[in-house]
Amino acid sequence: MKYDIKKNIKRIFKNIAKKNRIYLSYKKHKVDNYLRSLKIEEDKNVNSKNNIIRVLNLNANDICNSKCAMCNIWEQKKDFEISPKELHRILKNPLFENIEHIGITGGEPTLREDLPELFEELIKALPNIIGLSTITNCIQEKDVIERIEKSIDVCKNYGKEFSMMISVDGYGDVHDKIRGRKGNFKSAMLVYEHFRKKGVNISTGSTISKINVWEIDELLDFFKENNIYGRFRIAEFINRLYNNNKSDIIRNFDADETYNLILFFYKLIYSGYEKNETYIRTYKSIINVLSGGKRLIGCPYQNNGLVLNSKGEMAYCAPKSAIIGNSLKDNAFDVYNENLEEKDRIKNENCSDCIHDYHAPITYNELKLKVEEDYWKKYINLNNIHLKKIHKKIIAKKKFENQVFITGWYGTETVGDKAILAGIISELKEKNKDIGFIVTSLFVPITSRTISELGFNNVIVIPVYSIEFIEYLKGSDTIIMGGGPLMDLDELALPLISFKIGKYYNKTNIVFGCGIGPLYIKKNKKAVKDIIGLADEVLLRDENSRKEVLKWTNNSKEIKLISDPAKKYIISIANSSEITPIKSTIMKCFLREWTPEYCRELSTENFLKKKKELELSLSNYIKMKATEIGATEIYLDHMHNFVVGMDDRDFSRYFIKNYFNDFNIPINYNKKLSTVKTIVNSMLNSAHNVCMRFHSVVFADTLNTDYTAFDYTGGGKILGYLTDNSKKENLLTIEELLVKY
Repeated sequence: MKYDIKKNIKRIFKNIAKKNRIYLSYKKHKVDNYLRSLKIEEDKNVNSKNNIIRVLNLNANDICNSKCAMCNIWEQKKDFEISPKELHRILKNPLFENIEHIGITGGEPTLREDLPELFEELIKALPNIIGLSTITNCIQEKDVIERIEKSIDVCKNYGKEFSMMISVDGYGDVHDKIRGRKGNFKSAMLVYEHFRKKGVNISTGSTISKINVWEIDELLDFFKENNIYGRFRIAEFINRLYNNNKSDIIRNFDADETYNLILFFYKLIYSGYEKNETYIRTYKSIINVLSGGKRLIGCPYQNNGLVLNSKGEMAYCAPKSAIIGNSLKDNAFDVYNENLEEKDRIKNENCSDCIHDYHAPITYNELKLKVEEDYWKKYINLNNIHLKKIHKKIIAKKKFENQVFITGWYGTETVGDKAILAGIISELKEKNKDIGFIVTSLFVPITSRTISELGFNNVIVIPVYSIEFIEYLKGSDTIIMGGGPLMDLDELALPLISFKIGKYYNKTNIVFGCGIGPLYIKKNKKAVKDIIGLADEVLLRDENSRKEVLKWTNNSKEIKLISDPAKKYIISIANSSEITPIKSTIMKCFLREWTPEYCRELSTENFLKKKKELELSLSNYIKMKATEIGATEIYLDHMHNFVVGMDDRDFSRYFIKNYFNDFNIPINYNKKLSTVKTIVNSMLNSAHNVCMRFHSVVFADTLNTDYTAFDYTGGGKILGYLTDNSKKENLLTIEELLVKY
């Protein structure tokens, strides 16, 4: 039975229309265009009831010369290994006649001297096969190169595709520690470069366990710098690796480690490092499992994959399947079809929470989530002209008697944004302790973590692009655009549509603690003016923003100036018993990457040149300041850990590597996560704070620390804040930095 993606998309559209009580018409050409936009091609073999085997995982041996921390296969002694001729005989069974790809794994497959003969017999037995691949640890690089080169020659002679993967689990010594072999990182890179120069289809494979969870970003940096493509996976309990006793390091992440992994897989997707749509779907599935959800992506071993080990034994999948029989002794076709209860057991007990990185064509559930999200993206946008027609048909959802709906750029929040949200919630809870909150999020796992850090109850986090956005919006009493700048962002649609619906149903609309701008795009400026016009209260965080809005309204509306909502919460954290300031000789820096929107008049080439000059000058200033105050260490801490908005840890690694190699004062950076509490504690325990992100200035000033505020915006919000608070003596401008340092 064919899995018809087009038919299922039509079915999904129909279900969305029914669920949302909206009539939608999706013609065939629209479905075709939608599929093309998703870069999805129909796969005729997905969910086939015939279970035709098309992918084979061949374990060439059951021994290994590595001593990996997350695997016990290296403890195995060499036993029976199927010969190339025996393998040929097995694969002539009708069960294997439709195989398109074989992945040769181990153990370590290159320990077999007859590896090229294995490749040849595989191709002879299955002349219609499309491609073959292998994976290696590269410990014995000379043997690896020799045996793989011969295997490549075999594939070329028969006109078959070949690809290979090299295991790399960390940068330098980190990899060697995990693999238990000193010098393995170096040998892996030698092998990689050897085959890359020959034009071989090559990649790396990195397994993340508790050992390397805080080191994996540095490996990604190395890959990017050296134009190396790699794929990443979470270590899983896998039967064929004999690692079920490794519960101390496999899938045993604490809350911080889990969250850091979520951030990392988002980084692979949104930094543009991973471009293949299938692997992006795999990473989204991993994020969902790490977030407490179920596996999203399908698996070839549910339908058309099979594992064959070096003894001729068969299994439905490597991670969870029991051995179902031996193809050397019994008919493989019969073994496969007479043990299907084991396959059913795996599907029922293991598949939904399996995090292993198997890839498969898109499933119905994945497609449903994607179609529904895309539908709501079309609805919640600045160009929507059918707003009233749609929201009138949606039923309100109310979870709290007094329900406040907070929207904004949440889901991409910096530590400053976390403090803003905490400040808003805390202030409203002081007035009504029974109040409940709905917070919208562009990336739900990010905001869910924020709420957990802040320790608030009665807060529900919902995805922006979903029917819940409209349901909870209609069911709320107060609607708040919560902090942050109203600036050139497509997401201005969130407060605009929220306030339009709020006005229609007589809700109270509040702009709470926002700044205005920068606004260069006409459409966005109009959206901000409309948001202000629809607001019942406008509470802005700086005088420049207030003056701008008063011009727009011709002084016809009361525009209040309030303290940044984050400040009161920062003070409450500083006064808590958890924070103990001490006299420090460490200078802390809270930096971020400088980006083109703050220098729009420059060409890309000129901007990059000025960026380098600015970075050099900034490093010189930091060195000068550290020397001046007698600092014993420079420590880079971070206001943001998420790729959307730029993970400041990435900039810190780059900045240290490029500008501090020869400086006599030690410099380090925080590899781990930042919270409101950790930043407050860090700043209070600093000899001097060099601040760049806007809210690092707010934190440093609110905490009454000794600080420098580098105004990377060129006269924007940082200058405005320092002016409003009479602290311009702390200002360091771009011009001053470039001229003096």
